[in-house]
Amino acid sequence: MGLRKELWRVLSWVVAFGAVQMMSGCIVLEQAGLLDPKLVTVETQPFKGEDLADYVWFEDGDPKISVGLVLRIGLIAGGSQVGVEEMIKEVNMNGDILLGLLGPVQCAKLTIFELQAKLEEQYKNYYHDPQVTVSFAYTPGSGLKSPWGSILVMGAVGREGPVDMPSTRDLTVIRVLMLAGGVTPLGDKSKVRVARRTEAGDLLRYRVNVEKIGRYGRYDLDLKLRPGDVVWVPETWY
Repeated sequence: MGLRKELWRVLSWVVAFGAVQMMSGCIVLEQAGLLDPKLVTVETQPFKGEDLADYVWFEDGDPKISVGLVLRIGLIAGGSQVGVEEMIKEVNMNGDILLGLLGPVQCAKLTIFELQAKLEEQYKNYYHDPQVTVSFAYTPGSGLKSPWGSILVMGAVGREGPVDMPSTRDLTVIRVLMLAGGVTPLGDKSKVRVARRTEAGDLLRYRVNVEKIGRYGRYDLDLKLRPGDVVWVPETWY
């Protein structure tokens, strides 16, 4: 009996010690923000009429040509330059670009590769074996419209307004806030909001705790943004 009581006492101590360790671990994780359900939360709600103008959904894959983009077009035929210099053309309100021999060419909603094939086919009426190159004439910070879309940043930041999405499409909440001049002293970094429209017409709302992500180095939890997202930083209420 004495041995059984001793074994029971030891087993009880081990179980109790394990429970304390588990609770301590949870406390550490909670303090680090790893168990905090508010680190990144998501809400879904259907779109309403007036919201459609404020939020835009962008398709995945190669960017599509749209009104206001500027294209760089080159033409070579028969292995030599045909005398047509590299052309810089802006897509007009009709979704066209105007080319000397071809006139208006509809290109809205095409990728640059689709437009390239289309132009080569049309130039065959004028040149032997035409080779066409098409690219976006875009330089970050140039003021031109980005073919990869943009993120609208609002609220308590240094510079409100759109931030262009780079061709790498790797913008996150923390990076876009830095590009927008950072969060102001009155900004609440624990409640940064991101609104995103889905293809189905829903509005996803994310709340990102940027302060904890930075404090504890959890950059893996930094939300990756999509073109058309709206990021809003509220002010802190004391």
